[in-house]
Amino acid sequence: MEFKEAQPVRGRIFRSLALLLFGILLLNLFGLMVIRHEYYRDRALKNRQVQFRVAAPRGRITDRDGIPLADNRFHSDITIPASTFSGGAPDSTLQRLLTWFDLPLESTLEDLENQRRRGKARVTLVRGATMGQLMAVEERRPSLPGVRVESRLRRRYLQGPLLAHVIGYTGEVDQDDLDTAPPDLDYRVGDSIGKQGVESAFELRLRGRSGMKLEEINASGRIVGRESVWLRPVLPGRDVALSLSLPLQQTMDSLLAGRRGCGVAMAIPSGEVLAAVSSPSFDPNLMTAAISTDDWRALSEDPAKPFFNRIVQATYPPASLYKAITSLAGLHKSVVDTHSVLEPCPGGFQFGNRWFRCWRRGGHGVLDHADALANSCDVFYYQLGLRLEIDELATAARSFGLGRAVTGIYPEEAPGNIPTAEWYDRRFGPRKWTRGVLLNNAIGQGEVLVTPLQMALLVARIASDGAVPGPTFVMGQTPHEGPVDLPFSSRHMAWIRSALRQVVDDGTGGAAQAAGVPVAGKTGTAQNPHGEDHAWFMCYAPAEAPTVAVAVVLENAGHGGSEAAPVAGAWLHDYFVRAGLVIPEPELEEQP
Repeated sequence: MEFKEAQPVRGRIFRSLALLLFGILLLNLFGLMVIRHEYYRDRALKNRQVQFRVAAPRGRITDRDGIPLADNRFHSDITIPASTFSGGAPDSTLQRLLTWFDLPLESTLEDLENQRRRGKARVTLVRGATMGQLMAVEERRPSLPGVRVESRLRRRYLQGPLLAHVIGYTGEVDQDDLDTAPPDLDYRVGDSIGKQGVESAFELRLRGRSGMKLEEINASGRIVGRESVWLRPVLPGRDVALSLSLPLQQTMDSLLAGRRGCGVAMAIPSGEVLAAVSSPSFDPNLMTAAISTDDWRALSEDPAKPFFNRIVQATYPPASLYKAITSLAGLHKSVVDTHSVLEPCPGGFQFGNRWFRCWRRGGHGVLDHADALANSCDVFYYQLGLRLEIDELATAARSFGLGRAVTGIYPEEAPGNIPTAEWYDRRFGPRKWTRGVLLNNAIGQGEVLVTPLQMALLVARIASDGAVPGPTFVMGQTPHEGPVDLPFSSRHMAWIRSALRQVVDDGTGGAAQAAGVPVAGKTGTAQNPHGEDHAWFMCYAPAEAPTVAVAVVLENAGHGGSEAAPVAGAWLHDYFVRAGLVIPEPELEEQP
């Protein structure tokens, strides 16, 4: 009897529990489908729609005539998740890839770990994969979870080392770049960024803006959607045209012939750099990806310093090139005139207990001012220097742009050194130096230091009465400084130009006559305490209506007149042949 009465009670309890569970289920469904519909719909979309960032193609770099010098090319990398080698040991997938591609275990894992430390969620196992490597991955994709083939653009320098110091190179963004770049530029680890030269100085123009798109993917990560949804379009980088001419750059490079030194040519009156070669150089293509340890060691330990940008970074005593400034300073201060004759040159000059030699041991005898410059007589300029104050000579030099950076785009640019009385006081102490420093300063030795680019600018400003602005390397670039107001009279400027013409016509610069047009210039042989003398030559041409200025320095080469002047003369000959002002010499036919 009690059993029969208990049955309806238990049935009601079970029915109540069932109704309660059903009600809870309905409430949950209502919450999922109505109350939280938007939330779960977004999560579902995110599970099957992935945002992809699309890097913008970098703008090209061309020469002044539109010849491509730097562009981009597609290459494919094989990438894996950073978790594939967690704990420093490869998982089974990575182990198979290492075996298939015959990759060295230790160095490969070290490279992957370095990438992971830079914050990469995916790391590159094989850069620039071959077709065979790509096919091996594609054919076995189902058994290689997380392994991807990623295609991207890589910078390419079509002329290799020829323009490395002017153009610079790109490299992967590192943490320093991320820390210093404005947030709105949206740099990510793995992006490319200009590291040196024009690539760095014109980064904002070249880089463009990355795009963003939505892609539909399946559970294995494959893109299955038919059309991409662009959230932000890609804006390609803009091209940059250098002021340099590729043929003229090639000519300067061939004339330097791999010797240590530099050659710079500048247009008058624009200040556009037409050629600028730092020798030796390096291949910037090595720097666009992870450079191998062996390649880096070979370049960084090379005693010839191929990374050293001699155009703007190397400083040398200007030697006798500086005598043009000493002459102008003397004329401006009226301590000499254009026809002055000082004490004869016996081969040296006695100052105190020291004998200062002239480069011509037998002496030059009696010379007037113009002949002293044409024959580069040191004794004449020792005497002239002692008639000046150190600050008067420094002011003359600085009026042309010496002693300061002149490009505005090369952070590594050296200002050089034009010493003043204050500079000597700081170095030696007040009144602890003598006027003897003027003897060395007057002939461009001692503590005077300049860059090759500064000397090209100096001679261009002599040729143009200061009308040439600061040098520019890019067409349309605003010069770092405008034309300068030189303090010298027009009569004295005309005299110095006439004297520089005499240097080539009758003096030490005769080798520059190979240009085939009248040339005005100055030779120099810079004393070098670490080895053989450096050979200098600066010039402009045509002498009466100049359109171009050139400066050449050859390290440890000897005399400027016999070594540097022929380089400048040959380059000018090629320049004027291309301009149609000189008829090229006919090539001799080979005899059978």
